[in-house]
Amino acid sequence: MAEKIRRADFSDSLVHLTRERREYSSDDFAEQTLLREVSAFDVLKEILSSGILRGSGNAGYVKGNRRAVCFSEIPLSAMHLFARPPDDQLEPAKPARYRFYGIAVSKRALFDAGGRPVIYLPDSEGHWIPPEEKWRQVRYEHGVVDFTHEREWRVPGDLDLTKLGMYVIVWSTSEEKDLAKFSTPLAKNILSIIPMENIVGML
Repeated sequence: MAEKIRRADFSDSLVHLTRERREYSSDDFAEQTLLREVSAFDVLKEILSSGILRGSGNAGYVKGNRRAVCFSEIPLSAMHLFARPPDDQLEPAKPARYRFYGIAVSKRALFDAGGRPVIYLPDSEGHWIPPEEKWRQVRYEHGVVDFTHEREWRVPGDLDLTKLGMYVIVWSTSEEKDLAKFSTPLAKNILSIIPMENIVGML
C-alpha cells in the first residue's frame, strides 16, 4: 500500500462548493430578464434535499458527450483563498465563483465512485482522448488559460450522495443550526456540519 501523504498543501478529502444561481426568463441573452437569484446556501439545501449532485455539461466547461460533477482537492485550511463569504461585496454585480457552502467527501470514496483527477493540457493535444472520456480534460494554456489552482477532480454523470459519507460546509453557526433541523435523505450520511466563519477568522 502506498504511504499516506502528509503535507500542509495536500488533502485526503475533496470538496464540491456551490455559489448563487441566477435564473433568467429566456436563454436568449438579448431578451432575458433576471427572475430570481438563489443563494448559495439554498443551492446547498437543494442538493441535500435531492441527495444527488447533478453533473455539468458543455455549458459548465465539461468537454465531450458526458456530464460530470466537479470537486477540488483544496485543503480546508486554504479554502479562504478559493471561496468568498456570502456577504462579500468586492464584485456585487458578478457572482462569486465559489462560496463557503458545499460538501466534502473522502478521496478514496470518490475514487471508488469513478472520480479521477482531471488532465490539464492544451486542447490541441487532447485529440487522443475519446469523446466519452473528454470529461476528464481541462484546457490549460500557460499564461492564457489556467485552472490548475482548482486542483480539480471529476466524476462522470450524476453522483448519488446516499452512498457516501460526507461533511457539509456552511459559512455561519446559525446556518449550521438551521441544517441540523433540515429534512434530508442524507441525514445518516452527514458526518458533521462545518461552519467556516470562525475557522477563516483564525487564519
